[in-house]
Amino acid sequence: MRTIAAAASAPPAAPADSVTQLRNVRRLVEKEFAADQPLTRAALHLIDCATDVVARLPEGDLDAAREALGSARAAVVSATYAVGSVHSRTQLARKSALTAPEAGQA
Repeated sequence: MRTIAAAASAPPAAPADSVTQLRNVRRLVEKEFAADQPLTRAALHLIDCATDVVARLPEGDLDAAREALGSARAAVVSATYAVGSVHSRTQLARKSALTAPEAGQA
């Protein structure tokens, strides 16, 4: 069992390794979940944003920080849209269920 102390003492992954891992995660998400779903699209966008930020970590300058902020803003917009889309779909489904005729009634 790994503890927090053990995880903290582990050598950090190189940014290139981290970017590769994030790209692998993206492929897995694409493979396992329907890409036409808003939450899946938001997750993929979040992964893309994280990949961009991690790739720029070695630079560590003001431009990289601004790029990270831009990626974070884009991720928030994507996630906010997904929440709104799922909420709307859920509300429509509930409304349809409430107005649908009871089974067995003619």
